[in-house]
Amino acid sequence: MEKNKMVLEYSARLGRPGRGVTVIIKPTKKSNYGNLVDILDEIKIANITSYAIVPQFTPEESKLLASN
Repeated sequence: MEKNKMVLEYSARLGRPGRGVTVIIKPTKKSNYGNLVDILDEIKIANITSYAIVPQFTPEESKLLASN
């Protein structure tokens, strides 16, 4: 919430009010609907108004996930 507030203040100083943090959500094949709902709830609590759900991973991200 603090980071979003800082970004909102910064964008307002630049003359673009209302542009806060954009969150990119990348669910894996192991995640379920409940996981996504939990994440969306947290985004709502943090007053983040801009997010995207992207099901693709870069090769680096896939490698990182495979190492876990």
